[in-house]
Amino acid sequence: MGLVQLWDVNREKPATPKPERDVHFVTLRNVRLLENANNDGDSFKVAHSEGEQVLRLYFVDCPEKKQYALVNGRLKDQAGYFGGLSIPQTLKLGAEAQTFTERLLRERRFTVHTRWERVYDSERVYALVFFEDGEELSEKLVRSGLCRIHTKGTLMPDGQSEYEFENHLRLMEDEARRSRRGGWGTPKRAGSNH
Repeated sequence: MGLVQLWDVNREKPATPKPERDVHFVTLRNVRLLENANNDGDSFKVAHSEGEQVLRLYFVDCPEKKQYALVNGRLKDQAGYFGGLSIPQTLKLGAEAQTFTERLLRERRFTVHTRWERVYDSERVYALVFFEDGEELSEKLVRSGLCRIHTKGTLMPDGQSEYEFENHLRLMEDEARRSRRGGWGTPKRAGSNH
């Protein structure tokens, strides 16, 4: 018994490999954007080889594009996130985010990764959308100042932790704020949250 313990203590232990890819993600094939009245900057309907699905981005929340009772509190939070936008300015930023996302999804090739994780009790599922330049859609939205970093995150398909990717987004957001892009460059007024 003592010899076995001595061998086990002295033997070289293999390093724990960093996962190259999270096997729990499914890659959707032949994905294309569908026209849908509910599409916005962070949620949109797509068709793919297995059917149709409404996707919701991990990590980011784009401003609302319409005002109604259910989103009034969220609109105020979104306006405050950008330093005190008015509600009309916030809605305009939401429309810009929708246009930005839809243009990218129509004009560029992209790949969708999902775990089929439902967003609350809705038909939407969380997803990551990668473009051929290697960037994920949330990165492009953050860099453009069109969203806040505010929703569920995830381990990335390449093994990067949720924490690492969110910190990467925060650095991009700091740069967008300094460069006054998107909502960060919109003039603020005193008392503009009403």
